[in-house]
Amino acid sequence: MADKTMPPNDPMPAPDSGMGAAPADKMAPEAAAPAGEGSVMVSMPKDAFDAIHQLIVQLAQGVDSLYQSVNQEAAMAGEAPMEEMPPAGPEMGAGSPDDEFLKGIVEAGSQR
Repeated sequence: MADKTMPPNDPMPAPDSGMGAAPADKMAPEAAAPAGEGSVMVSMPKDAFDAIHQLIVQLAQGVDSLYQSVNQEAAMAGEAPMEEMPPAGPEMGAGSPDDEFLKGIVEAGSQR
């Protein structure tokens, strides 16, 4: 008479009993990707996915902050009189150290 409280003896070893990976031809096929579309299925550790998610969230927050800043500056520029705006063009910042540096490069180039 068999003891009904004991699990049945399984003659097949469990997959994780140290037998190693199954040969490729014995493995179940992966989920079918549409043929000819170059699709690839990728698996990654959850920690890596979480890190990518966090990076994307930070980038989105940065872009949102930039968006708000640009809108704020655009609203302020619409209200500011033209006299308060800095002049645009080559005369802007005339006499700055950058201009002196660039003039020196031009002179040195023309001497050669």
